[in-house]
Amino acid sequence: NISFSLLSFPHQVGKVLRSPFMKFVAHASSFTVFLGLLILNAADRFAGTTILPNMTHHQQQPGGLQFKSDPLLLYRKTTTPFTWMEILIISWVMGMIWAEVKEIWSQGPEEYLVELWNFLDFGMLAIFLASFSCRFSAMKRADLAQSFVYQHNKTLDKLPPEVEYFTKARIHWMPSDPQLISEGLYAIAVVLSFSRIAYILPANESFGPLQISLGRTVKDIFKFM
Repeated sequence: NISFSLLSFPHQVGKVLRSPFMKFVAHASSFTVFLGLLILNAADRFAGTTILPNMTHHQQQPGGLQFKSDPLLLYRKTTTPFTWMEILIISWVMGMIWAEVKEIWSQGPEEYLVELWNFLDFGMLAIFLASFSCRFSAMKRADLAQSFVYQHNKTLDKLPPEVEYFTKARIHWMPSDPQLISEGLYAIAVVLSFSRIAYILPANESFGPLQISLGRTVKDIFKFM
């Protein structure tokens, strides 16, 4: 009896973990951690920011310290690299994309598209992916410009226009700059991520009924419009 109980225990644990409730708890916990990473990344971006949009790292900050670095270092080389927090977010997003792919494979495209929340998930992850791609493109362009400076110049004076662009402050960047596009897409994806909380709220005994009532009220309003 003891040996039979020991053999059946892993099966019972697996059955519990595969239950809809445990899947919901795991998904909610994972998404809560993801939102926490987004909040920490936002705080990390703005903490200690002393370089204004019309300044570069080679300029003296009012009331701050002089940024000591390589005199040939392009300003864009200080703005394009991914931070460790952003790398963690990218890893999390790739895991979420893999989970969505498995869900599409198991349910089928038709059943997957029936659920409106899946459209939000797909759009959010697609925008995150586009944002990271633009950021990677900006980083590669900055790397190429920096390599050109190291090979052909001893100062940052008299650079070709296409290389000099990477020394300019943010206020002088082109609207089509990949890094600006990346930041805009990232902001949209973050907003969509927090709107996903509405999927978790119905499980709460306080906020769930309020959300359901609000949703039905909005539907009734649209019926009379």
